[in-house]
Amino acid sequence: MFGAVPSILKHFTLNIIHIRSVYGVFHNPNRRIFYVKLNNNDRAVLLYKKDNNTLDMRSINVPTEYQGRGLARILAEAALTYAIVHDYRIILTCKYMQNFYLATKNRELEERVIGPSNLLSPSAKSLHPDTIDDLPDPQDPVNSPNK
Repeated sequence: MFGAVPSILKHFTLNIIHIRSVYGVFHNPNRRIFYVKLNNNDRAVLLYKKDNNTLDMRSINVPTEYQGRGLARILAEAALTYAIVHDYRIILTCKYMQNFYLATKNRELEERVIGPSNLLSPSAKSLHPDTIDDLPDPQDPVNSPNK
């Protein structure tokens, strides 16, 4: 039984490492975006607003043809890591980011996330970490920087 667990974890770990090695995440603080360059000048993008020492993660857009490759996940990880390293408070307006937080929250994130209030209430249910791989990549054509 225990021999199967490491091979399953190894598969997921290798998959994420592969995604990160194929797609690098870039940050443009002047435009307030994290993005992944794709083919044909397309980009997967996480948009945020900055107000003093607070970052509001507003939306993620992954083009339809790139959905299911874990791009939203690596954008979320990069943005949250940036916020922790630079000691920002975090508001998670983006629904994907809210679910990602509920599946990955830890002490460092809990200390920094200040909203929305439904995430802070004791009744906010954590999601199982495996659900991250099942979260659909968000696409917001209205706010898409690719247009």
